Amino acid sequence: MHDERTLTKTWLILGIIGIAALVGAGVAWQQAQRDLAPVAGMQAWASLGGPIHLTSSEGDFRLSEVSMGQAATVAEATPVVALYFGYTQCPDVCPMTLAALRQVMAELPPATAARVVPVMISLDPERDTPARLAEYTGHFGPRFIGVTGSDESLAEIARRYGVSYRRVEAPDSALGYTIDHGAALYLVSSEGRIYDRIPFSPGAAGIRAGLTRVLNETHE
Repeated sequence: MHDERTLTKTWLILGIIGIAALVGAGVAWQQAQRDLAPVAGMQAWASLGGPIHLTSSEGDFRLSEVSMGQAATVAEATPVVALYFGYTQCPDVCPMTLAALRQVMAELPPATAARVVPVMISLDPERDTPARLAEYTGHFGPRFIGVTGSDESLAEIARRYGVSYRRVEAPDSALGYTIDHGAALYLVSSEGRIYDRIPFSPGAAGIRAGLTRVLNETHE
């Protein structure tokens, strides 16, 4: 009996040590991931993103050359690009997301809101010319930018950002076809580093929480 109690106690101690080691390893891994990604929660997306070079109504658009609003007067301020993949004929999630982003930006202090650069990438270059995109994004605010490109360049960028989309023929519709696409909003740096990916949800709460967190953690 004594030997059994001793053996049980030994295994219990070893089990506790093993659990502690696993927990310690998990904490260390999470810390390492936080060091790689500047914003908590972005570990799974840290390896995605990258540069973007497309076309807007103003000509070439490069993510690395985005400009903040004039109210961003702090010298150390850095832009946060709110990047959305969609198309102008989208009946619901695209206008809902851009309207929610506009609402959140209006709630922010002017100098903070000026750091946000809202960009919509159209996945429908056949219909969404740069002029059409400028008209569409203009409904949400003068700082909203609409860009697009060739099918090949869009597919390559979407792959790097983990965005799935496909054209769906709709012969019985006046539109002729629609675009099924992922509806997340990406918050990225001008170098294309993804800070956060905000899944679509009705209302502005998700965008407000994500954008506020990223702005606070990338203020310098």
